[in-house]
Amino acid sequence: MRKGRDTIGKPVIAYDTGEKIETVTDLIFDQANNLLLGFLVDEGGLFTAARVLPINQVQAIGADAIIIPSKDSIVVANSIPEIETVLEHNNILKGTKIMTVDGRDLGTMIDLYFDDQTGKIEGYEVSGGIFADAYSGRSFVPAPETIRIGEDVAFIPSETADLMEEQVGGIKAAMQATGEKIQEAAQVTSEKAKEVAQATSVKMQEVGRNATAKLTNAIVDPEEQRAFVLDKAVQKSLKAPDGSYFVVEGETVTPEIAETAESFNMLDDLYRATGGSITEKLSDRMGSAVAGVTVEQAQGKRVQMIVQTGEGYIIAAPGQIVTPMVIERAKAHGQEQALLKAVGLSTSDSVKSQTGALASTAGDRIKSTASSAGDQIKEGAKSLWSQVQDTASDLQQRSAHEIEERRIKGALGRPVTRVILDRLDGVILNVGELITHQSVEMARQEEVLDMLLSSVYTETPRISLEEMRAPEDGKAAL
Repeated sequence: MRKGRDTIGKPVIAYDTGEKIETVTDLIFDQANNLLLGFLVDEGGLFTAARVLPINQVQAIGADAIIIPSKDSIVVANSIPEIETVLEHNNILKGTKIMTVDGRDLGTMIDLYFDDQTGKIEGYEVSGGIFADAYSGRSFVPAPETIRIGEDVAFIPSETADLMEEQVGGIKAAMQATGEKIQEAAQVTSEKAKEVAQATSVKMQEVGRNATAKLTNAIVDPEEQRAFVLDKAVQKSLKAPDGSYFVVEGETVTPEIAETAESFNMLDDLYRATGGSITEKLSDRMGSAVAGVTVEQAQGKRVQMIVQTGEGYIIAAPGQIVTPMVIERAKAHGQEQALLKAVGLSTSDSVKSQTGALASTAGDRIKSTASSAGDQIKEGAKSLWSQVQDTASDLQQRSAHEIEERRIKGALGRPVTRVILDRLDGVILNVGELITHQSVEMARQEEVLDMLLSSVYTETPRISLEEMRAPEDGKAAL
């Protein structure tokens, strides 16, 4: 949706010529049908008619301009009866007081929110009223199906006020209280965990090294790590297990250095030393998925700050109560995490709430003792880690074939740096021979495809092929 006031002053640009045609000066609002009919671009004068841009002629509303197909999209107001009627009545919404039919004051209208495709009004920004935010003094009134706008007051159904109440209570309130207790217990548990970790750090160092490598490999495929590090400068020197440096700070990573890191089981160290980050990868791949699962927790909560895309499209307005339609809009534009933040929930808070809800459904009772809270934290951590592992495994499996195909495409037509043998020591490819589709299939059948793809020569040959050639030509040679 869009905010009415944000469109005033925007230039109107014709798509076919790129020319600025007009500038929006006002909105044309049909109060009888609760619709935005279009935009006034020229009020006209004594001898000229007003000129307008109908909403159905708008191609796009961007952050900086309104795009229309051509200058012909702007027409005189009297050519559209509905628009002419609205202009004759000179409807002015700004300053109109909104009240329910049972006498509740919802505030004074200062702006409106509309769907930029249909012109349908979704809600009004009002100042004051019984739901006004304590900080801004404003609130969001959802547009009802029926509204009666008089000279000074607009009357709406009393049910509209019910839709403006934040739906937090019952189970949700209990979950919020539970979350606070769990957070306190987690702090105590964390401190104890640090003490245990310090006491066993020496013994666990080697285990930790292997665990770190496994975790990195689970999130970022080793082949992707290898591709990432090549030709990048190392930001810190790395030591081999024997204590010697196999790469120093500032050195550019070559295929040989990458192979050395792999032989030491330190490719993940090299990946991080060249700027690679597993947290960013995990965040990129899982952030939206996690938010997509938990964004439903925002339903019924009041939006505390505007949620919008980079192009200015509004997902949710300040003061608005989150409805299923708002959630779907957030999902469609990838703004789930922003919506959670706008209602005062982080992704982790929502995950905790869901875990708490599942526990409640199962009939579990959260005890007040630190021991019980600690058990729940452990189970929650196990569950979350299990989800991370499952997701990482799934991502790795789905991308394995893709990565292999990219490696094959990059290898085709390039020479190999060593003899590729089948299981009976028959030569598939000799040194310097080009990799073909046939050689790839033979290597796959003989289970040496990885060896083949790891032996691709990407530089200009500096060796004598005669010196390194096998006694006979390869079976798959051109």
